[in-house]
Amino acid sequence: MNGVAPMVVWMQSLSDPTRVRLLRLLEKSELSVAEMCTTLQMPQSTVSRHLKMLADDGWATARREGASNWYRMTTNDLPVAQKKLWSVARGHCVPDSTAEQDDARLEQVLDSRHSKSQ
Repeated sequence: MNGVAPMVVWMQSLSDPTRVRLLRLLEKSELSVAEMCTTLQMPQSTVSRHLKMLADDGWATARREGASNWYRMTTNDLPVAQKKLWSVARGHCVPDSTAEQDDARLEQVLDSRHSKSQ
């Protein structure tokens, strides 16, 4: 982290509403990049750029499966201070209406995934 206090790096990670929206999704479910693009209604390049920062700063982990990258939030592995910061950011950095829309689209994406697997 190049001599910068971890808290500063974590706050920088959460300074963009898109990254907070991504983490809200990844806290709920492991998702592919395509699923996050659909849920947030953003292009793949934008989502991937933000995911790289979240992964680099320890908020998320990725795994490759076939042609897809799957991400999840590293909730259990976060230091206590980082968890506290996330608790504040989750509740205060995304407007309620945006969070509700994201949650509704996420539910549709997960339902679609479930239907395809059957």
